[in-house]
Amino acid sequence: MNSSLAIFALVAIALAVAQQPEESTVLGAGGKKPNTGGPGGPVNLEQRTVDSQNQLLATAFARTFPEDTAAEFQPMVVALYVRCQAELDNCADFLWETHLLREYRNCAMTQRRLCTQEMQELQAQLQAMADVNNEQFELSPEEQEVLSQLGY
Repeated sequence: MNSSLAIFALVAIALAVAQQPEESTVLGAGGKKPNTGGPGGPVNLEQRTVDSQNQLLATAFARTFPEDTAAEFQPMVVALYVRCQAELDNCADFLWETHLLREYRNCAMTQRRLCTQEMQELQAQLQAMADVNNEQFELSPEEQEVLSQLGY
């Protein structure tokens, strides 16, 4: 199950990257901005900031949805991750066009807050669905007694 979540996440990320326009025409947050600012220049700072925001998002997802998340819930988790990453990519596109780092940080922080809310809501929904599934398999005392009499 752990490997299936990882494989599903990689496929989702690959699909998201494949849907991005070529880097030569439009730069997305997932792609690297050409280094025109020299070492330590503004472009390097911008790219490091974008990379940091993307890593913070990935870490938040890993913390909220561990690798042992049930397989039937994984598509919902991956869909939310792809949607959140796309929103961060939109913020990065804004940064590449304007070079307004402070505004990018505000945009990215706002998007991460919204995604954190959505992650918490999804986590609660998944927990509720898991609880319902567990309740369906709980036996009443009478059923347990019958099973014990039958030797199970």
